[in-house]
Amino acid sequence: MSTSRRCVVLSLGMGIDSVALLVRWIVEAATRDFDLRDLICVTAMTGDEHDRTRELMERYLLPLLRTYAIRYVQIARRGQEASAGYEVLNDSRAPERMHMRGSWRLSDEMRSAGTLPSLVKGRRWCSERAKGDPLDWWMRDHVPAGYTHVVGFAAEEPGRAIRDTDARRAKEAEGKVVPCTVMYPLIEWGWDRARCERYLREQFNLPNEQGWARSCCTYCPFQATAGSRQELTARWRAQPDAGADALVLEHTALALNERIGAFGVNRTAVDLARDEGLDAVLEIAGKRLDAVAKWSLVEVRRVFDARNQSPELKGMAWRDVHAARHGSRNEMLSHLTAIQSTTTCTDAHGITRAWRRNDRATDVVRYPAIEWFWVAVPHGLQDKKRKGFERVWTRAHSGTLFT
Repeated sequence: MSTSRRCVVLSLGMGIDSVALLVRWIVEAATRDFDLRDLICVTAMTGDEHDRTRELMERYLLPLLRTYAIRYVQIARRGQEASAGYEVLNDSRAPERMHMRGSWRLSDEMRSAGTLPSLVKGRRWCSERAKGDPLDWWMRDHVPAGYTHVVGFAAEEPGRAIRDTDARRAKEAEGKVVPCTVMYPLIEWGWDRARCERYLREQFNLPNEQGWARSCCTYCPFQATAGSRQELTARWRAQPDAGADALVLEHTALALNERIGAFGVNRTAVDLARDEGLDAVLEIAGKRLDAVAKWSLVEVRRVFDARNQSPELKGMAWRDVHAARHGSRNEMLSHLTAIQSTTTCTDAHGITRAWRRNDRATDVVRYPAIEWFWVAVPHGLQDKKRKGFERVWTRAHSGTLFT
């Protein structure tokens, strides 16, 4: 093996793909052209990872890192604002344990925004916030320009690699990241996820029923949309607390928008739990919501404008959300039912809303369309109004079409 001294940084996501890549580099020296002493593995923690991931990393991978003295850096975003930067949870060539949570968690942002992870222009914005940003910030501070940046996208993910490369080049042009060479070894090797999973089973002698688990947050919507509903159900059955995380987080998002669940339009986590008979998950989630001491009565005003001046086409969505008062859950529900000129309805998920106007409740919707209601949610949701909302709201009330 011919090696050259250069800094190589692996974004170690703790899942099947990146772990298989790293293990192959360790045990098959001919697959790399650098010395392991020049390798840095970096993981950015979301704070909401399945505990099974920690168990696997500590039992199987950390001993390898210690044996070969490979530097492993565990970091986390320090706060919601970019100005908060990142924190180093551990930086060692002999890591003894995983540090899965920093002072900020991705779920903190989800709760305060009343939303759930989603795709923006084909990219997972949640990963950008919780992983991409702190990784970029750490590398800006600790690695030299011209380093090799390695990502474990599998052979079936060339599209993700292209988007990742394009995004990195755009950041370089803006001076936001350190210039580097990007590598996707699994794609070069032709290793898909199935091959990676077999490799880890062989190397660690994993039992067939307990292979290396997919790395993701307990409430991640992409674990159910990637054809892995069976795996997700098995995880929640084994770790009902993880499933309850998803249901509780989803509750506020559903309260604000009854059409959007954890797994997409009209595909909720609570429905999945009911369909699969995950009674323990439902029970724990219900108890957690009952235990919330402080709730908020929230007024939600939403406008969907008319695209291209056409009343048949839904355009941009505008939203104003603000807390009208705070108190216990029963107090907020009592205030909700007392709001005048409204119709009170409780949906299939047990969420009660007081509607003043619901233009999208008909079979044929005309735009602009208005949704206006009150609902009770656990305290912590931040008020949010889009700039220009009042102008749009006024024009929608007047029936003016706009783009």
